[in-house]
Amino acid sequence: MELEECIKDGFDDSLRDYIQSEEYVSAKQQERRGLAYLESLLNESQKNALHSFLDAATNSSSMLISEAYLHGVVEGIALRKKVVSE
Repeated sequence: MELEECIKDGFDDSLRDYIQSEEYVSAKQQERRGLAYLESLLNESQKNALHSFLDAATNSSSMLISEAYLHGVVEGIALRKKVVSE
């Protein structure tokens, strides 16, 4: 497995405490309530369009977040090596 894949696979593990935090869980519950309310205002076709949009937005955001995490880890390793070697 390549280093990039290993780093990206470690994303959930490294953020597990945050993902399980009261703050994050509460925010996700509020998000779900907001979506449920919005869906209640839409017909089936509109719901499908909304879900397609949300899926696309989530996928592009996830790609950016994963890439940012990878860059942060790699740059952190490089910085640590630089600081340790000085």
